Amino acid sequence: MKDSSIYYSVGALLYTAANNTSIINDIIYEKFNIPFSLAFSFDTTSNDVEADKAENILIKSLDKLYVSKKESNFYIPKLFIKVLSTSHIAHIYKKFGSLLDLITGFILPDFSVSNADIYIYEMQRINSALSTPVYILPELDCMALLDLRSRYNYLYSIKEKLEAYEDYVLNILISTGSMLNMLCVRHKVDENIYQSGPVAQLLSDIVATFASNYIISAPPFEYYAGIGWQEGLVNEIELDRLHGFIGKTVIHPKQIMVVNDAYKVPSMDYDDALLVLDDKKIYQSSPNVNGTRINEPKIHYSWAMEIILLAQYFGVKKY
Repeated sequence: MKDSSIYYSVGALLYTAANNTSIINDIIYEKFNIPFSLAFSFDTTSNDVEADKAENILIKSLDKLYVSKKESNFYIPKLFIKVLSTSHIAHIYKKFGSLLDLITGFILPDFSVSNADIYIYEMQRINSALSTPVYILPELDCMALLDLRSRYNYLYSIKEKLEAYEDYVLNILISTGSMLNMLCVRHKVDENIYQSGPVAQLLSDIVATFASNYIISAPPFEYYAGIGWQEGLVNEIELDRLHGFIGKTVIHPKQIMVVNDAYKVPSMDYDDALLVLDDKKIYQSSPNVNGTRINEPKIHYSWAMEIILLAQYFGVKKY
C-alpha cells in the first residue's frame, strides 16, 4: 500500500472546462466545500484553435491564482490538467512554464497498453527538469477492457508498464461513460453502478489488479439534485469503499460536501487503527476499543495505515 498521505488526498475530484473564467474566483473566495481537487479539461474543444484559446484562458486563470495567493490566504485545491494526447504533455510544459508549479499532476486519458510507454516517457522528460514532481493520474480506457478473452493480460500489461514510474502515479482513474453508453445502462437515483453486473465485474477486476500498489478513485455518481440524490451518493460511496476505492470523481460542486463527510473516519476505526499500529501489540490479537470486533495486526495492518492517512486529510467523525 502507499505510505504517504499525498496519494490519499485527491478526494472529491471535480472537473471543469479549461476555459472556465469564473472558477478561479470561486477558489479565491472559497465557494466550494473543502477539501477537494480540481481538474481542468479540454474535452469541450473540438479543434486545435479552440484548444489554443482554452490554454490561453487557463494560463491567465492560473496567473491570477498565483498573484491572489500572494495577497491573501485561501485554500488552493490540488490542480490537475487533463491533457488531450501524449504530445499535449510537452506542449503544455513549454507553454505554461513556471505556472506548472501550481499543478499537482496530469490526467492521462484513454491510458492503454499502446500509449503507456509514450505517456510515461513524456512525463519522465518533464519531471527530470522540474524541482517538484508532477504526478500522473492514468485514466483507464474501459472500452478496451470489455473483451473478457484478453482483459486480465491487458490489465497486468498496464500494471507492468507503470511499475517503473509507480511513485509518480498519484491515483488511477476509471472512465465508465463509454462502457455504460454501449450497454445502454443508466441507473436511477436509488440504484448504484455495482448493480450492473458487467460494470461491477470490470471495476472489481481493476481493483484486484492495481489496489496492492495504487490508489484507485471511483467513477462518478450522476445525480446532484432532486429527491434522494444525497442518500444515493452516500450509498454508492459506501460500496466504493467496500470494493477498495479511495476518493471519487464528482460532477457538481454540491457533491463535494457529501464525499468529504463520507470519507471522514469513524472514531472507532481511528482508535482501532492506533491499537493495530501499536508496536507493543504488533503480534497480538485483541478485542477492539468497545469489544465488538477483533483487531489482528497481521490482518489489519494495511487497513489501519490507510485509516490514519485518510484521517489526516478528511478528519475523524466524533461517534
